[in-house]
Amino acid sequence: MPEQFSTQVPEGYYLKKKYNDLERFISYFYQIETVTSLPVKNVLEIGIGTKVTADYLKNLEIKVTTCDFDQNLNPDVLGDVRDLPVPDNSFDAVLAFQILEHLPFDDFSKALNELKRVSLKYVVISLPFRSAYFELVVKFPFIRTLLKKNFLDLTLRKGVKFPGFASSSQHYWEIDQHQYKLKQIKKILSRDFIILRDFSPVLDKYHYFFVLKKRS
Repeated sequence: MPEQFSTQVPEGYYLKKKYNDLERFISYFYQIETVTSLPVKNVLEIGIGTKVTADYLKNLEIKVTTCDFDQNLNPDVLGDVRDLPVPDNSFDAVLAFQILEHLPFDDFSKALNELKRVSLKYVVISLPFRSAYFELVVKFPFIRTLLKKNFLDLTLRKGVKFPGFASSSQHYWEIDQHQYKLKQIKKILSRDFIILRDFSPVLDKYHYFFVLKKRS
């Protein structure tokens, strides 16, 4: 069994206004959008949070099973992402949004192996990307007709060093272009997955998404 960690946030944390800001709801949109873009009928979501994504997907008639190690959140499955009490190939897709950075980086590959094991085909994750950036979003009438896009999102980004767990109190690591470079994370992911898509959402550059497909 992996080393156990205590719950990092107090009860009611996920319902606070400070947590559920504009950027968070943008992240919820892309969590839902990435899943619904895949041919899936049932998914496992690891890390319940506010249940916004799970509830929305259920309304779309996608069967959602939730998993968390915090029993106060009442997950369907009580378990650790590094040792999931779930049979192999149980779900069309496994989701882990803003979860894996809450474990030491040495456990990153171990957790990925578990996500791969219980997934039949797809894994979708997001990770924090510590950076300073300038973003310009352009939207104008008929942009969808002219450019086949909802908007233009132009971003200049510079990674900044993650200050460490002692400062964060929750995250053991983040993508930061210093110790945990994006290139390094992609290399680790590519060992067992094909990266179908990776991006940071508009107006939410702190979250970085990866849509992954299991290698056969």
